[in-house]
Amino acid sequence: MKVKQLPADFVVEERADLTATDEGRFSVYKLRKEGIGTLEALRALRRAWRVGPREVGFGGLKDRHAVTVQWVTIHNGPRRNLEEKAFRLTYEGRSDVPMSRMVLSGNAFRIRLRDLSREEAERLAARLAAVAAAGLPSYFDDQRFGSLRGGGGFSVLHLLRGDPEAALKAVIASPSREDRGAVRERKKRIRAAWADLESVIGALAGSPMRNPALHLVKNPGDFEGAFATLDREERRLYASAWQSAVWNRAVCRRVSELVGDGDRIAIPSPVGALIFPKDPGVLAAFEGQTLPLPAPKAKADDPAWQAALEAALAEDGLTLDRLELSKRVALDLRPTKRAILFRPDEAVAKGPLPDELSPGRSCLDLSFSLGRGLYATLLLKRLSYDIPGPKSFA
Repeated sequence: MKVKQLPADFVVEERADLTATDEGRFSVYKLRKEGIGTLEALRALRRAWRVGPREVGFGGLKDRHAVTVQWVTIHNGPRRNLEEKAFRLTYEGRSDVPMSRMVLSGNAFRIRLRDLSREEAERLAARLAAVAAAGLPSYFDDQRFGSLRGGGGFSVLHLLRGDPEAALKAVIASPSREDRGAVRERKKRIRAAWADLESVIGALAGSPMRNPALHLVKNPGDFEGAFATLDREERRLYASAWQSAVWNRAVCRRVSELVGDGDRIAIPSPVGALIFPKDPGVLAAFEGQTLPLPAPKAKADDPAWQAALEAALAEDGLTLDRLELSKRVALDLRPTKRAILFRPDEAVAKGPLPDELSPGRSCLDLSFSLGRGLYATLLLKRLSYDIPGPKSFA
């Protein structure tokens, strides 16, 4: 099986409760991008139009490895378009409501899976129908854990353990192969010059890594203060990455209690294997249940889920009463509740169809929609777990 052979093989379109009219304080735009992450595109937008970060509203973060369309608002933004190499911003009108996660309703997907045998395509189509009926665990997928790629660990976990220097190094001095070339080189420079950051300040112009490095030059040893200078949205991402890993571990515990070893599917992830039952129907035991992300005073409705959350925290040597972050890092952990199960809506599989890129083989067209915060890549991994081909879908 092959995924994303062509950009149009993976298309994501954001859905939001946002209506563009002729009036309102916020200009509404559609951001269409390819080969660039949401935050990178928004940074380029802010530079081009000299807009402050608090003036820009957006809903979700979209994968760079896909064709994606999402909504963006700018307070009193210009009534014009912006064309860049990797993205296009199109003016759609005005609104009294800014774009945010509060008005984000979900995403619609159109995905073509290629290089399949006819039997594999039919198996995938049948599985889509089964999980649409029964649901799947709402695990966070690989995109949530991009900050782990450099090997520095979870920055927020370092903060919770009282090591703000390790937290900052994880963010600005841990290069990875997945980083863009310029970003990777800057991180290498910072890592090599950690004891003399003043020597690399000039090479960090225009980079979000400059502010924390400059703070340390002016305030040696103040790693908490340096961490607080990082982009606000990125700080939130670092917090949610660790929270999401703990949440995944807690859900894996409960699914493992539900099904025996021989009835499980284990799918690799950056934070440990994700456990699924081979028969999605057994997940009916979790219907309607939720689990909060780990945070001070996080409380599950069900004692069994609370025990699973606390056991997952214990793996990091933490308890709920140790999840307060220093106010100086300008970051807090929120006990947002997340449904244990999700289902793809409007799920349709068309095929098998002839694959024009692999003569003699088949392709399958999938279309479905997901609520906000859910991962199409996770669904694809579950559908294709025993079918040869890539499982990262990146």
